[in-house]
Amino acid sequence: MIWVAGVVAASALVVVGLQGAPVAAPRAAVPAPAVDAPPRAVSSLAGTTPDGGATATADEALVLDPALIRLFDYYLTTVGERPLSAIQAQVEHDLDGRLAPRAARQAKDVFARYLQFKTALKAQRPVRAAGRSVDTLREGLRLMLALRATYFSAVESQALFGAQDAQASAALARMAIEQDPALDAQQRRERLSALDARLPASERAQREAPLAVVRLEEAAQRIRAQGGSEDDVYRMRAAATSPEAANRLADVDREEAAWKARIASYLAQRAALLSASGDDATRSGALGDLRNRLFTPEEQRRLAAYEG
Repeated sequence: MIWVAGVVAASALVVVGLQGAPVAAPRAAVPAPAVDAPPRAVSSLAGTTPDGGATATADEALVLDPALIRLFDYYLTTVGERPLSAIQAQVEHDLDGRLAPRAARQAKDVFARYLQFKTALKAQRPVRAAGRSVDTLREGLRLMLALRATYFSAVESQALFGAQDAQASAALARMAIEQDPALDAQQRRERLSALDARLPASERAQREAPLAVVRLEEAAQRIRAQGGSEDDVYRMRAAATSPEAANRLADVDREEAAWKARIASYLAQRAALLSASGDDATRSGALGDLRNRLFTPEEQRRLAAYEG
């Protein structure tokens, strides 16, 4: 189950990579904005700090790395909230604040080409579904890479997008194994294990982390099923991770238990109200008062899943 979730998440990465940001027009079609004063931030970015970054070498040459693309994408999330010219102004103001003039000019050139690429990608005709979904995604990735090559050199693409491309390729390789009808369950496991063995150690650790959490929770459930106490669960978790992590997991357990108790109390009181005499308007008002007394507005959005 954990592996399937990983495939879904990884394949989502492929899909995102094949989609262009909803950019209205390439940079060449927009007048260069003034950058004397810092552009006004938009509400969706309030309280956040820019993701990614921009750095330069000792001789003030721009360093090309994925952090630069993450910085661009951070600001491009506001497309639709404000004009592209305003986004450009904020990106260029940010670059001027981070970099010396030479590197800033180079970064603005990369940003301009990135906008042009994303615009062209958005306009590119989607791949028609044929056969397995992995084949459709693989063809879409091939077309995306071909289009990107018209805006970035091979060296630039490797520096800026290499890690993302590698993840997309790995996701497609896993999907191909999972969707291969010629493989039985044992062969599929063996090929997936061989694929994992070729991953860098850091990526293997990242992939195995969710499974470690699941195994830890399974061990806690076994201890409880065998009559063990919460102290026993804490000691097991602390030995497997750290006392700090065990404390955090214990806090989660307490919060979950408190939530379940509140839900049980609410459902009992709700059932009593629904069975009480009176008209629908009276019962509806009483139910609203009960929800408001026991739950915040945000929590009330979760109640439908328990009410049946």
